[in-house]
Amino acid sequence: MGLEIDSSLSYIVNNISSFQTSDYSRDTMDRRQFLTSIAFAPIAAQAAVHSQLLSTLAGLPKYSASMWTYLWDIVDEGYEEVFRNLTENGLTAISLATGYHAGKFLEPHNPKRKVVFPEDGTVYFNPKQALYGKLHPKVNSLVQAGHSLERVKQVADKWGMKTRAWVVCCHNTPMGTEHPEVASEDAFGDKLYHNLCPSNPDVRKYLRTLIADIAARGVQTIELEALQFQGYAHGFHHEREGIELTQAARMLLGFCFCPSCLTSAKLARVDLVSFRAFTKQKLENYFKDPSKGVADLSTVDRLPSELIEPFLEWRKSVVQSLLEELMTVAGNTQLRQLINVDPLARKMVSVDAAASAKTAGGLLALGYVKDGPSLREPLKALQSLVGDAEITLGLQLGLPESGGRKEFLEKMSVAKEIGIKSFNFYNYGFVPLDNLKWIKEAVS
Repeated sequence: MGLEIDSSLSYIVNNISSFQTSDYSRDTMDRRQFLTSIAFAPIAAQAAVHSQLLSTLAGLPKYSASMWTYLWDIVDEGYEEVFRNLTENGLTAISLATGYHAGKFLEPHNPKRKVVFPEDGTVYFNPKQALYGKLHPKVNSLVQAGHSLERVKQVADKWGMKTRAWVVCCHNTPMGTEHPEVASEDAFGDKLYHNLCPSNPDVRKYLRTLIADIAARGVQTIELEALQFQGYAHGFHHEREGIELTQAARMLLGFCFCPSCLTSAKLARVDLVSFRAFTKQKLENYFKDPSKGVADLSTVDRLPSELIEPFLEWRKSVVQSLLEELMTVAGNTQLRQLINVDPLARKMVSVDAAASAKTAGGLLALGYVKDGPSLREPLKALQSLVGDAEITLGLQLGLPESGGRKEFLEKMSVAKEIGIKSFNFYNYGFVPLDNLKWIKEAVS
């Protein structure tokens, strides 16, 4: 009997080592899969090793790891193949683009095409159109062909993975073009069609309905990208500038002064009319002679704080109140707002990290920096800011953005060292499949 127990224990512990590189050792362990794996041990040995197994498993680090993924990659490669690649490399969840914008993407391991132009401003599920008001979601053609968030979730469930919905909120060029009244408006009265204004009541109603509609699909998390005031820069088709725009000039160009903002600011006793006149004059002077205006508009901190700080605080309150509204309709589905670990980047788009984390219980921070040392201080500062709220760290796997395997592993090491246990990785379709092994190496 002693030999039998020792042999069985050896068998199961050896399998535990393999669990360390799969999602079953972490927060998404599938109980059925685990029980199946130990069932091959002799029955007499199972009771003897049970407590030792629990102790060993309890001591393993519990990481969640999700991969940002596009539906067309799953369709082109095949559902089973994609989920096999994910689970074999330590991923415990998939973050599916569920409401997304346009682009031109190079896809190195896509078996059907290498360059993809996604349909702009579409959703990848079957929305309940009757729930929506003035603004309606545009359904992607893949959904009409039988592919959707719902189908992905079914396959993810089978593989023991969680499903997260990745939703772009206030960035929708077709919607802004079709309904210019909901788009942002700069100091000159020009519409920034790619930016839906978070002050606008119709935009807010649309996002409430969209989040409630997606939450009803049973996803674990909804990741909220672009839940903010967008900036001027966009990467639009043939976007051109004939003068060099400074940091502050870009920020001023992206400020919204639409009727909804004017109404909201007035209620908050913020003089948006005077600030609009200031913004317009500053930019006019800069456009007339950039060499003379560059001193005033070189960096954001050169702008007069007595004017800009009340304006930025009001903008943060607009974004924060929208997040709070979305929380009321999300039910049991957790929400995670995407923010940047860089505090200046958060200031530019008027996101309050501490308030967001407190409201939602956590946030998703993009650690898009070159290496571990560059990540340490901003991530620690963010951690101090949000307290006990969960930080999910988003990292890139592609080159040159990630820096490479060494730099990626450095960033993962820094994050784990300071207590980060939840990660997202960008992006399944963009990177060579070998890069997925970096994740397996980092979380095992």
